[in-house]
Amino acid sequence: MHTLPKKYPDPLRSRPLTACFLCEGELYPGDTCWRLAGRVLCEDCAAPWLTDALACCRMRLREVRR
Repeated sequence: MHTLPKKYPDPLRSRPLTACFLCEGELYPGDTCWRLAGRVLCEDCAAPWLTDALACCRMRLREVRR
């Protein structure tokens, strides 16, 4: 019996490459993640972290007067 090597590794058998800095969730090859300020963040943690980090730039616009 001759076996052929798989072109694509089985994602269920792959090991995590790193973990999210905030939630410590495992990040696997092919997962979407961001490196922000030297930290690796998962898809679920990136937006809230950025919103909090940019809070000092937040402002409210007043109604436009003519």
